[in-house]
Formats: sequence, structure tokens, C-alpha cells
Amino acid sequence: MRRIFSTFIFMLLSCAVFAQTKAELYDRFSKAVSEHDTTTVVSLISDWERLYPGDAELFSLRANYYFMDAVSDVITLSAEKPADGRGYYVMEDSLGNTQYMYSEVQTDSVRVGYTKAILADGIAKYPDRIDLRLGKITVHLKVGENASAVKEVCSMVEHSVVNDNKWLGTLDKPVETDGVSYMRDCIQDYLSRLVDAEDLVSAENMVDACVRFYPKDPVFLSDKGVMRFYAGDLKSALDWYLSAYSVSPGDMLVVNNIAYTYEKLGDKQNALKYYRILADSNDAEFSENAKAAVQELSAE
Repeated sequence: MRRIFSTFIFMLLSCAVFAQTKAELYDRFSKAVSEHDTTTVVSLISDWERLYPGDAELFSLRANYYFMDAVSDVITLSAEKPADGRGYYVMEDSLGNTQYMYSEVQTDSVRVGYTKAILADGIAKYPDRIDLRLGKITVHLKVGENASAVKEVCSMVEHSVVNDNKWLGTLDKPVETDGVSYMRDCIQDYLSRLVDAEDLVSAENMVDACVRFYPKDPVFLSDKGVMRFYAGDLKSALDWYLSAYSVSPGDMLVVNNIAYTYEKLGDKQNALKYYRILADSNDAEFSENAKAAVQELSAE
């Protein structure tokens, strides 16, 4: 009887393990990652490998595991200000010496390398899994490999034309929103990071790739205008903004950029034209600012 009882318990445990769906396992994995519970993370990856061998999710799980401890922020106290312009706190020690406290990113190159290799393998095998692509771009940006991030964005945008933006996400679920919009929103976030880091070269290279494959997308056209504006090439910026406007005349951000660029170029007549369009728009913030601009320019 004891032996039969033990076998029955084993059968129950086996059934319990196999009864776990991917969603349930993934929820447990996400919780373990958020709690930095590496023991549970490793155990769940092992379970997944046994239950769902060759599954696309394994690349995401393994990459998350290696990246958990690959990058960390360390507080530094130094007599010198940070050279890259990052924020810092000024302190004074007991001897009256000025000290600067700021955070520094420390990376484990081995774990970062494993992370990138795993994601690259996953992308090669499952090219429609956009989360793997976004993960690799994020890793590159996190460790300051901006040129590599741009290269990955170019690859993603090129593949989006091939798969007609039929992207899959976590657990192979189709991206519910419009595929182009989802990808575009992610790219806008990456561009913001590069601009904040003052890497305008990488930012414009990223935009150029997007415009090359989506020459009529008003957001990417406007992005190119912004890049040219930052570069001081206002006439080129205006041309790009006007191209975006021809595709999407209802985009008040584009109209605002056109008006402001005309103003900076000294073309008051055209600046007023587009500020008046803004003033008559339903966007309260743009309308209010435009009315003030019209009043100011008209008084000159």
C-alpha cells in the first residue's frame, strides 16, 4: 500500500507540473525576475525547457536571466564632476572638501554578451517575434552601443515590410494594435533616448532607415525634419515638415513645427499662416500658444 500511495503522489505532482500553461509559467517567471529571485528563475527556465522544448519563449527567458545582473547602477563619490554632463549631487566632507555624488552604470561584459547572443539566435529562428528584437535594441542602448542599436532597428524595419507588420509578442500572441503603430511608438522612444544622450548622429541614422522603408509615413518624415532642425539646417527641416504635412495635414505637431521653422527663418507671412491653422484647431494647448504667437508676430 505504501508503494502504491507513493506512486499516486508522484502522478499527482506530474499532472500538476504539466497542467501549468505557458501563461501561468510566464507570470511566475515575471514575478521571480521582479523580485530578483534567481533560484526560481533558473528553476522555471528548466521547467519550460522540459515542457516546451524549442519554444520561442525560451530565448526571452534565458536572455532575461543573463541580463538580470549584467547591468547595475553604482553610486560614485568623486572629487571630480562627471564628464558626460549627467546629474550629480554636491556634498562637502568634514574637511571642507567638495565631493560629487552620481550614479555610474557598471556592466558585466560576459553576461551582456550571452544576452545578445541568445536574442540574436532567437531573432534568427523566430524573426516575427518583435519582443526579441526590441529586447536586443534595448540591451544595446543600455550598454551604450548606439550604432548597434541603430543596426537592429534597421533590421526590424526592413523585416516589417517583409512580414507586413504581422508581429508576434510574448507567448506568441499577435500584437493587437496596428503593427506599424506599435513599431513606430517603440522607435520614437529609442529616438528620444538617443537625443537625450546627445547622440544626434545615431538618432538621424535611425530615422533615415525608417524613412527609407516608409517614405510616406508622416511621423518618420517629421522625425527627419526634427533631426535636420537640430543640425541647424532649417530649410531642409522645413521641407521634411512640409512633406509630413502633405500626408497628414491634421497633425498639429507637424503644423506647429512648420510655423516655428518659418518663424526662425524670418518668413513671418508663412509663419502666421500656419500659426493661424493651429489657433483654429481643437487642440487647446496648441491653439492657445498659437494665438499668442499670432498676436506677437502681428505686433512686429
